[in-house]
Amino acid sequence: MTKDEFARAVTVTEKKLYIAAFSVTANAEDAKDAVADAVAYAWEHLGELKDERKFDLWLLRITYSRAKMIRRKRRKYEDIDELANEFSYEADTSELEFFDILTRAKLTLEERRILTLYFLYGYTMPEIADMTGKKQNYIKTKYYRALKKLSGLKGLK
Repeated sequence: MTKDEFARAVTVTEKKLYIAAFSVTANAEDAKDAVADAVAYAWEHLGELKDERKFDLWLLRITYSRAKMIRRKRRKYEDIDELANEFSYEADTSELEFFDILTRAKLTLEERRILTLYFLYGYTMPEIADMTGKKQNYIKTKYYRALKKLSGLKGLK
């Protein structure tokens, strides 16, 4: 993968990486740091990527890992209004609303990750199981429990 191809691939998924990192860190600046760290790491270790078709998945895994490391160091909370300011140039706020719903539902980190991968990235249950190293039935159970929590959220219907 050339430098230009790498830059294009990152640009395509950058916003979703940020949302995924934010879902872990709950802090805009920490999420930016996680994405930046992940991109730098990915560039330095690009030779370790075996299948270029799975670049976005590989970069997402790195981003989650970096976000978790940052979260362990700093435990801050930002609300959805602060996140909205980060995307004030964007007309589409559906991803922000999605994150707000996940936050209000008080889902676990794992439940947020599964729903983010499923709804924002469009991965299937078998793909999520493969990328997380969990069994498909485990992923489905977490997915349905998260949906049940969401169904009980006031103002969602």
